[in-house]
Amino acid sequence: MRKSISVLLVIVFFQSCQKEEKKDSDILSNTSPKYETYNYSGFTKEEIYAFHKHIYEGGNWTVYGDTERYFYLNFSEIGNHSRILKSDTPRVLEETPRDDVKNFITTTDLKKGGGLSLNDYVQQVEVNGLIIIHKGKIVFEGYPRMFPTDLHINMLITQVFVSSSIAILEDKGLIDTSKPIDYYFDAFKNSGWEGVPVIDILNNSSGIDPSSMKIYKPSYNPIKDLTTAKSVKPSGTEYQFSNADALVLTLLVEKASGLTFRDFVEQEIWDKIGAEHSALLAINKNGTSLSYLDGMSTTLRDLARFGLSFTPSGRKSANPIISDAHLFKIRDVNKDLDKSRDLEEKKYSCYQWGEVYEDGDFYKGAHGGQGLYISPSKDLVIAFYGTANTDRESNQLHIIARQLSKSGLFDLD
Repeated sequence: MRKSISVLLVIVFFQSCQKEEKKDSDILSNTSPKYETYNYSGFTKEEIYAFHKHIYEGGNWTVYGDTERYFYLNFSEIGNHSRILKSDTPRVLEETPRDDVKNFITTTDLKKGGGLSLNDYVQQVEVNGLIIIHKGKIVFEGYPRMFPTDLHINMLITQVFVSSSIAILEDKGLIDTSKPIDYYFDAFKNSGWEGVPVIDILNNSSGIDPSSMKIYKPSYNPIKDLTTAKSVKPSGTEYQFSNADALVLTLLVEKASGLTFRDFVEQEIWDKIGAEHSALLAINKNGTSLSYLDGMSTTLRDLARFGLSFTPSGRKSANPIISDAHLFKIRDVNKDLDKSRDLEEKKYSCYQWGEVYEDGDFYKGAHGGQGLYISPSKDLVIAFYGTANTDRESNQLHIIARQLSKSGLFDLD
């Protein structure tokens, strides 16, 4: 009798499990995604073996082409890293593909692929993945040379995660960017950094000679090496890109917050944007975050989720990650930092964003064809990954992104 009751209980339990409603965590996989994969099949065993043989024998990953692309997509196999854990409540991205975006014709003056439709461009030029989100919805998404779940290295795009972290701490009253960096680090007194306001470091105008520091050694004391910096011009007077600026800002995030950069990003950004996948953060052998160099590795969708936090669709909560104050500061540029060239529209550097335009759009790019373009006024995010070919030619999606933003396709009603 007891045996019959036990069997009956098991059957009832099994049936109740079958009828159990799906939890929220399953919602992302309820429908088939609408992105294009263009029949991408990944790397062959022979290609994987050849890459690892190349690295084992002392070869550098910066050789362009598919060897470099393998590094971009498989950083966890090669570089030291820590893991930034995904959100417990991933943000669902609605998919509403638009043919007018897919068939958008690129400008004819590109070095390669000019005059092609956007859909053809990503297949024929050095693009690994592209996603476009308008009003919070995916209107185009394609993966010609990577899988949608691949963690792709972001490199210098990570520097705007650093500047966003600074802004979050500003909003909390824990950092004053008008103060000189030696206010926060006594070790920087009597060095080239003395008297340099944090805001000028944020804007890549520290006036520091990048060659005066040894910040690329495999194991080092970052503060000690940074104190060797030499000032070559007054800060805030001229744009001069330097990875050292992002390193100093990373150390400031850690000092002001009392957290490692990895922990800060996980708690204050990655979890709050609803990241679907865990990310990787490159670290030095001594554990220092390489936020200024290799940076983070993320899925393309999660990079776009970060981009959304700067747009109206991503800032609907009562306490958005990116505040009104921070958006204003990004666009309140130092006019001395004009990066324009002849016949180009005005663009500036501000808060580690490489290009801030006069209409309020801003963009950050990275080696090989990575990019994040944001237009708050159009509620638009364009994120992409790429790898330069063996002739060192990269995609020009940064130009196409600007063209798309100004095309009228994304003007708000």
